[in-house]
This record gives sequence, C-alpha cells and structure tokens, in this order.
Amino acid sequence: MIQKRKLVMWAFAAAGLAAFVLGASAQGLVKSLSQAVVTPADPIWAQDPPAPAPPDGDGPDENADQARGGNRGGRGGAAAQPRPYNQVITANAKTDEGIFKVHRINDQLFYEIPKSELGKDFLWVNRLKRTVNGAGYGGVEAGNRVVRWELFNNRVLLKVVNYSVVADPSTPIAKAVEAANNPSIMRSYNVAAFSPAGDPVIDVTQLFTTEVPELSVRSQVTGSRGLDAARTFIEKVVSFPENINVEVTQTFTAPVDGGGAGGGDGAPAGPRGRGNSFTVVASYSMVKLPEKPMMPRMFDERVGYFTRSQVDYSREEHRAEQRTFIARYRLEKKDPAAAISEPVKPIVYYVDPATPTKWVSYVKKGIEDWQPAFEAAGFRNGIVAREAPKDDPDWSPEDARYSVVRWLPSTTENASGPNIHDPRSGEILDADIQFYHNVQNLQKNWYFV
Repeated sequence: MIQKRKLVMWAFAAAGLAAFVLGASAQGLVKSLSQAVVTPADPIWAQDPPAPAPPDGDGPDENADQARGGNRGGRGGAAAQPRPYNQVITANAKTDEGIFKVHRINDQLFYEIPKSELGKDFLWVNRLKRTVNGAGYGGVEAGNRVVRWELFNNRVLLKVVNYSVVADPSTPIAKAVEAANNPSIMRSYNVAAFSPAGDPVIDVTQLFTTEVPELSVRSQVTGSRGLDAARTFIEKVVSFPENINVEVTQTFTAPVDGGGAGGGDGAPAGPRGRGNSFTVVASYSMVKLPEKPMMPRMFDERVGYFTRSQVDYSREEHRAEQRTFIARYRLEKKDPAAAISEPVKPIVYYVDPATPTKWVSYVKKGIEDWQPAFEAAGFRNGIVAREAPKDDPDWSPEDARYSVVRWLPSTTENASGPNIHDPRSGEILDADIQFYHNVQNLQKNWYFV
C-alpha cells in the first residue's frame, strides 16, 4: 500500500511539481519553494525581486439583425440604436447571475455586462471537453488569451490584449509602448439594449456558434477544415462570481477529397473512424484576472520552472532586455507574523471523477505528501487534495479556476503538467496534471528497473 502511494507521488512529481525541485538540494528545495509561492502583490513593473432569436420566439423580428449586429466583426457605419430592455430581455429569458448576467432566449445568448467590468482584464481559456477518437483527449487546452470588453458609443468591442511588452504607465516611454502595442478588436457588437442600471446587453450567440479564429479549437481536431453552423449549438452556460463557462457542441468538416476519412494505405489522416465530420464539445472559460497582479519572480536557470518572458521598456538598463519570470502560485499567509501559517488561499488539486476508484486515495495522498515541503516554506496545508464534488452539476474540470489531476484513456506511458497563468505576472491560475492510463506501466518500470 505504501509503495502504491509512493508510485503515485513519483508520477505526480514527474507530471508537474518536479519543477519545484529540479536541481535543488533539500535546503535548496525550501528556498525554491518559498520563491515559487510566496510574495505580496505588487505591480508588474516593480523592482526585481530578490534573485534566485426573436424576443418572444413567435415570429420574425425586424430588429433581429440589430440585436445580432457586429457578430461578424462589424459592418462599418453607425451602430443601430438600442431597443427598450424589456423588448430584448423578455419574459422568456432564462437568466443566470454572476460576473455578467447571461440570458438565454431560445437559441440566442445575451451577455449583460456590468459597467464596472468594462475595460477589465479577463483570461479566456479554450478547451475540448469531449472529442473524437484520434483527436486528443477531453480537457486538452486549445489556447488562451487576455481579453477586454469595452463600450464605444452603442457598440461593445471585444479586444485582445498583449502583455509581451510593457512599461510603467507613469513613465514617458509608456506612451510609445502603448502606441506600438494597440489591442486588436476581435469582435464588435451592437448594443441590443441597456439595462435600467445602464449596463450594455449584447447578443453573443455567434461568438460560440461560428468559427472565431482567435477562439477556435479546430487546431486540436486534425484533418478538419471548417465549422458547420447547422450542426453547432450552445449546450450550457453558467455565470459565476469570477467567471463564465460556456459549453458548445461544434461540428467540424473536411472535404471528401481532403483525406478526412483516411490517408493512403488506410492510414488515418484525421480522427480515426469518423469520416469527414468531427463533432466535439468545446469549453470556453472566461475568468477575471486579479485587479492587482502578483509581483513577478525572476527566473534563475539553476532551478527548473515553467517560465514566461516580456520586455519592460521602463527599466533603467541602457538597452531593451527580455526578462523571464517563473510561473508560480500566489500563496499568502493568513498571519504574516507567524513562522508557519495557513494560507489565505491554498493550492487545491481536484481528483478527476474519471480516475479508477482503487487509485483515488493514492492520488490524493500523493498530492498531500508535498505538505511537509510547504511547511518548511512557512505554510500549513499549503497544498490540499479534494475529490470532485458529486452533487454540483455546474462543477467542471474545464473551469479555469480549478486545478485537476485528470485521468486520460491513452496508451502513452507518461504524464504531463501544463499550467495556465496570468501573463502579466506568471501567477498560476490552473495547473492540470494529465495522467495517461499507461503511466502505471511507467511507474512499474521505474520501481523495478
């Protein structure tokens, strides 16, 4: 029994947390962990840290085009005038309140965006929730980017923000950096209505039912060439206090002569055994980034970490220099004066409900066997394991707020540990551990050989 737990712990380390200890001695582990998890929140340009449909659904609507206006990226000219709120969000609407109000009316999806959230940074994470044989596995990431919703007259603009180059806004060069790094407008939406509080309401249906290049998951479906809107529909939308999750059934196609059904000698060119149609369920999780970014920690090549880089033009150096930060968790003590304190927010890993029952307790124990190292860094219960809630239909492993140890049906003898982090600071927001089923064979070989 002990050996089983140890094997899982070894695999967990190999899958991702080994980044904490690569090349470090026992003493270096404590130092490395403290650098990787604990800091106050400071601006990203702070000084270097210490080194190491119709409204009623019953007939044509002459204003439907106005409600949908801009879903194709805008048509130019003046935006159509908003309509009265109760003519857009009718009694037929099914509303879910969260960071945005989301309204579903038949097949239409409306976002009601609070004025307080306009201009704020959100991380938009694309994943495949369910896929076809030969096209990866459920939970695979298909990209992420920072977006902002901004009101411009009677339009709402969805912009993509790039943080690869930055400057302290109080410095003169910040104006030049801003001029050289203008956010791109990904979509433009006519305001269908304003709420009584003055919040814009927009129809975002086609954001999910047509292929938006910046948000497409098609790159994960080998052999596909286009999206068939007639076989694409929104399944589920849930709005939480910090994020919105949308699940969409999407059907991709490949031309008959494009090899979608298979290549020469019977070798599959795309997903196996699926012909020229590939139906997947895409998950889009849009989570609000912290109002105050975590202070970055500089990367030291002597210790292995996942990293990100950027150029800060407000530095005092005589040349533009790329600076590299580590990806790490934000752990802060509840009691800053205590030698060992509970964290304000611990690192939590959920165990995939698809994990074979006989392994669940060992996976949890493998995660929490890291607790002594966190205690040496000053945190009691700094990392904890939980089972996925069985009675919460809105809980999703694709939610960008949750780190999950996922069990995947693969003959690959390995595991991996990708993470999603705040590009402004390197703060890890979601770090899934992907266990391929045959990792058990790898562990056996490691143990005996």
